[in-house]
Amino acid sequence: MRETFQPSDDNQPDMDWYPSTSSWRLPRRPGPVSVGFLLSALMAIIAIVVTYPLWQTSFQGAIQNTIKLQQPEPPFDPNIGAVLPQHRVVAYYAVPGAEATGPAYEPTPDMLDRLKQQGAAYEALDPRHSVQLGIDLVVSVPDSSPGPDKTYSHHVDEQTVRSYIDFCQKNHLLLFLDLNFGQAQVMKEVNSFLPYLQKYRFVHMAVDPEWMFPRHDGIPGVNLSNVRSSDLNPIIKALADIPIKYHVPRKMLILHQYRPSGDGLANPFSGSDAELADKQKLLSEKRVDVVLHVDSVGGYQGDHEDKQQQYAEWVKRDMNLYQNFRYGGFKLFYRIEAPTGLMTPAEVLKLDPAPMVITYGN
Repeated sequence: MRETFQPSDDNQPDMDWYPSTSSWRLPRRPGPVSVGFLLSALMAIIAIVVTYPLWQTSFQGAIQNTIKLQQPEPPFDPNIGAVLPQHRVVAYYAVPGAEATGPAYEPTPDMLDRLKQQGAAYEALDPRHSVQLGIDLVVSVPDSSPGPDKTYSHHVDEQTVRSYIDFCQKNHLLLFLDLNFGQAQVMKEVNSFLPYLQKYRFVHMAVDPEWMFPRHDGIPGVNLSNVRSSDLNPIIKALADIPIKYHVPRKMLILHQYRPSGDGLANPFSGSDAELADKQKLLSEKRVDVVLHVDSVGGYQGDHEDKQQQYAEWVKRDMNLYQNFRYGGFKLFYRIEAPTGLMTPAEVLKLDPAPMVITYGN
């Protein structure tokens, strides 16, 4: 028979000899390694307590940033920063370098001082509409000769345009790039200048149909033009696309009107009878502030009454009839109209509706 070992009190075995019976081990005094572990654990706890606020802030910031990324940005609002209808525009007109055309033929401090005085006269009469000063600059100039491009027009050089942009930017002025076209293709001409409107909030556009011959049926300064809404509506569409795409405020488009429109005439497409053949078909576009700008010239007896009547018909009547433009404009000429006395700002503001864009030529 196999003899079984029975430990006795006098012959107690060393418990360390039995690694599989750890429950029998006697407790040991902590050694250096165990003390180091306790110190490390204590330091870690202290570090967590000290840095917890920082972790909490970072964690909350990460959550907030994640929420922001998940939430779409609100859509751009082109009404914010738009000039009209909160403000009234008072601007000087000119072809660069041509003094006879208007007081803005050179961008000088003296010109700016006179423009400020003119604008202040309107703001004093109607303080509800603070005045935004500007320059209406012809950059597509009509010519009586065909020129190298056979378009009967030419562009103002880029350096000159840039000098006006810099001047307006420095002095917080609006700048209207005024296109006269001649026989140039309408949208090709427009697209040449659109980059300025896309880049700069303060740059807008003006069009003078009096000098447009999109069907090559006349020569500027020789023949009377006749322009159709189909010639102008692509311009309105092009300007309507700018604000949302380039995040700039709503643009203004000045349409100069020098002679009557052809709506209701037997032959609305006769240049001798009408400048705008079918004004009623102008595109109604809320994303563009179209300004119908009465551009006729006085300087003769009865000119005040004639210009007032033209404004009543071309702006007030047509605005109510067609409802495709919302603002009226009015032009005066310092030198040409001097013989009969220039209409005063008070007389201009008595027009109904009061013009929101007023320009001055020479």
